[in-house]
Amino acid sequence: MDEKVKKQRFLQLQFCMLLLVCTLLPDLGALLDLPSFDVAVFCCQLVGIVGGALALYGSYKEGPLPPVFLGLSGGGIVLGVLSLIPGVPVWLDYIGLIALLIALFMSSGALGIRWKSAGSQGAYLVLMAILLHVYNNIGDSTMSGIAALVGLILFFLGLGKLGGSLDSKGAQGISRLKIAVILGIVAVVFGWIPLLGSVVAGILLIIGFIVEFLGYSSMMQSASLGAEGQAGAGKLRISMIVLLVAAVIDLFPLTGMVVGLVSLVALWFVFKGWTMVLWGLEDGTAR
Repeated sequence: MDEKVKKQRFLQLQFCMLLLVCTLLPDLGALLDLPSFDVAVFCCQLVGIVGGALALYGSYKEGPLPPVFLGLSGGGIVLGVLSLIPGVPVWLDYIGLIALLIALFMSSGALGIRWKSAGSQGAYLVLMAILLHVYNNIGDSTMSGIAALVGLILFFLGLGKLGGSLDSKGAQGISRLKIAVILGIVAVVFGWIPLLGSVVAGILLIIGFIVEFLGYSSMMQSASLGAEGQAGAGKLRISMIVLLVAAVIDLFPLTGMVVGLVSLVALWFVFKGWTMVLWGLEDGTAR
């Protein structure tokens, strides 16, 4: 099997399993056995199930997979399907959540994935981390908020790996992204403070948005990323514009479902953009 196709399936499987994990995170309503339904979360769950199942099946067809990994990933996806059925016990969600988390950590070894450079490893880590951050606009629960904070920390670590593989323009972009991530983390902390904290957090997020946008603009000029990686950085800028639209819509009452669906579109641009950045780095290493 072509190495790029193999890695593409790996990324799709990882991204979809992590997305499914996010949808299975417990919230207060579930713990109190209160019925709840969110269209955007439901759509994310479907994307995670279908995309993950297709990637897993494609990898299975190309060669044998370790039985434990196949059982955990396949079982987690099946439990994700069962969680869509009304009346199914909540504890099944938790079993699926644990199975998918273990499968996520096993995936690289099980599928034999080896990145060509530290920069590629960083781009992969960023791709997974930013999913946790963006999903908070969709799930919007206490647990998704904690996952988003973890995502920001992993985002920063991934950028550290990525920065050393780029030229001056790319490094400038990474530095700006790091500043944006730090502002995001500080904004989360201020957000826990009543009244004034939320105002400060809002200001920091606005500044962080501008800095992050400028960071992707610099990456679009990085020769280290090649044409594909530069185009990917352009898609990441589009994802930010889509998220800005979601933030504006969120200012109006009773728009939570619309915000979630718009954020789902942004999530697609994030996946596509960082995947293209990763391929740009991989192809550049090959050259």
